[in-house]
Amino acid sequence: MHSSARFVDSYRPDIDGLRAVAVLSVILFHLHGTLLPGGYIGVDVFFVISGFLITRNICHELEAGRFSIVEFYRRRVKRIAPAMLLVVLVTLIASQVLLLPDDARAAAKSAVFALLSLANVFFWHYQDSGYFAPNSAEVPLLHLWSLGVEEQFYFVWPILLIAFYRASSARTFMLVALAAAIGSFYFGQALLSRDASFSYYMLPSRAGELLLGALVAVASLRGVEERFPRALIAPTAILGSALLSLSLLCLSEKYSFPGWLALPPTIGTALIILAGHCGGSGITRLLAIGPMVWVGKISYSAYLWHWPLAALFRYGYGTIGNVTALVMFALTLGMAWLSYRYLEEPLRRSTAPAQRVFVVQYGLPAGAIAIIALVCMYPSRLGITLTSPGYQARLEAVQNRTRPAYELDWVCQRQRLVAADVTNEHCVIGPSSAISPPALLWGDSNAAHYIGILQAFAVKGGFRFRNIEIGSCPPLHADPTPFVETTREADCRASLELMKSVVQNYSVVIIGSNWPNYQNRSATFLHLFFDDISRLTKIGNLIILLGKVPEIEGYQRLCRQKALSYPILSCPTDFQPVSDNVRDINLQLRRFAASTPNVKYFDATSFICPQNRCSSVGPDGEPQYYDHSHLSVAASARLGQEILARDGLPAPFSGIADWPRAAISSEHSN
Repeated sequence: MHSSARFVDSYRPDIDGLRAVAVLSVILFHLHGTLLPGGYIGVDVFFVISGFLITRNICHELEAGRFSIVEFYRRRVKRIAPAMLLVVLVTLIASQVLLLPDDARAAAKSAVFALLSLANVFFWHYQDSGYFAPNSAEVPLLHLWSLGVEEQFYFVWPILLIAFYRASSARTFMLVALAAAIGSFYFGQALLSRDASFSYYMLPSRAGELLLGALVAVASLRGVEERFPRALIAPTAILGSALLSLSLLCLSEKYSFPGWLALPPTIGTALIILAGHCGGSGITRLLAIGPMVWVGKISYSAYLWHWPLAALFRYGYGTIGNVTALVMFALTLGMAWLSYRYLEEPLRRSTAPAQRVFVVQYGLPAGAIAIIALVCMYPSRLGITLTSPGYQARLEAVQNRTRPAYELDWVCQRQRLVAADVTNEHCVIGPSSAISPPALLWGDSNAAHYIGILQAFAVKGGFRFRNIEIGSCPPLHADPTPFVETTREADCRASLELMKSVVQNYSVVIIGSNWPNYQNRSATFLHLFFDDISRLTKIGNLIILLGKVPEIEGYQRLCRQKALSYPILSCPTDFQPVSDNVRDINLQLRRFAASTPNVKYFDATSFICPQNRCSSVGPDGEPQYYDHSHLSVAASARLGQEILARDGLPAPFSGIADWPRAAISSEHSN
């Protein structure tokens, strides 16, 4: 055996110090992202360290002819399972107590996946990333994706080493591993534009980071320190530290990751480990100081505990302030030390045989947690009630007061229209005594939330209207590509193509939209839209433009629901003025309507924001909004009645039933 094998069993305090850098970076980033904008790369540092240590041990034992895959997994279970299972159990219980029912069930489902080392698969495949999806920073077990990546790697890697690693051909093995690592980084980069979630969470795009550590491990076993010039040890450590430090300071969430941007921090980590193996340096000695080593020893438990604490706090109370961050940091280190001292260390020293370790330290507790999680996921199927009748009644009352328009059967808001949507009888609103709808409500979700108001107007004015809304899609006859997200292009384009033949069948077209959003994406939006409207008016259509509802910045749409389970949670109702963005866009719409025949304008701003004072609640204390920019169903209906009571039927809607254009309704033309 090569003489460098003596390094295999020697303890490296500098690696514990590197672990401390990794975990402190991650914790600081998650508690206060502005302090260390690239702190999330701490996870990648862990991957390199893990690849180094595990590969070094496996290859050393293979060379000695005493590697046992059963013993390998026995050690992995002792190292990983106990603390992870405890955190999953505590987080699962806390989630059921604190989170809203749907989010609590999602947390339980993610717990089951985490028990199977598949948390990354869950968050890639099941995590909702839609417009109204919960913030990922509030998902309590999200951080376990990284354990899933590691464990999946170690299901495969030992088998590959057994099959292909030979001391006599280590150089060839390293070349193949290097090619595989480069391929992994390339794959991660290539996938960012097509499936960024897969690139972030899944093993194929992360394996390169573990393989970089593995390459250093094989080099260390083959005596790299004997050929490495001593004069280059310190510069190598400094270069590695510079790459790591620059990544921590210069990377941020605005950059797509991993891909090629994962190379600087992982190469930097690998260089630091290599320099530490080849000899001492100032960087090595700094990493090996007592406080760094202490944090490094508890780093695994610290990583496990810090995220649920932060996520559950953010779920209820929002942004973590400076004082809260300090308290949470201290609490994380305290809980990590307790886990390390009384759980990790005693069980890691266990000499129990593999079968007992697999059953007692993993199988039985994981099975019990899985049963609890399944009960939390499907309580009704098991005839179990997890919430009190009083809580459920209060929750339903709050939900009904803040329900969004798109949840109603007669609100036909779609992500992609199909032919059946334009003739669906459920989409028609107004008195049944009125003739077939001469009016069409068209737009996006900002048109849909006007339905309560328009329904009151329709009853008063004796007209009916069909509503068709397309989520995050502008009401245009032109190409929508410049105005929408890439993921919405295909659905939006197909839906608008269908709408071209629908709009011309209605005498009156009422249009509501998130005007500022599309105009901010491209300044050509209003110009194209006004051209469309001018063409419609020339063939006799009456067009009614609905102004953008004022937005309530900082409004938390679920706050009132969360306050039912979170202690001392208050939901702010501060007044704020109409934003310049909303006021300016509405002014442009109003001016266009005033200067264009057969175009009218209406908005409810004066009722929502009397004296230019906007709030999430009305004068009677009832909530007005679903989220920061959409009225709730109840508030929309209430506003419709208030407008009629104060002003009567607004002028733009008074002549809809008798509008002179003889158009054929879409019901008759299909």
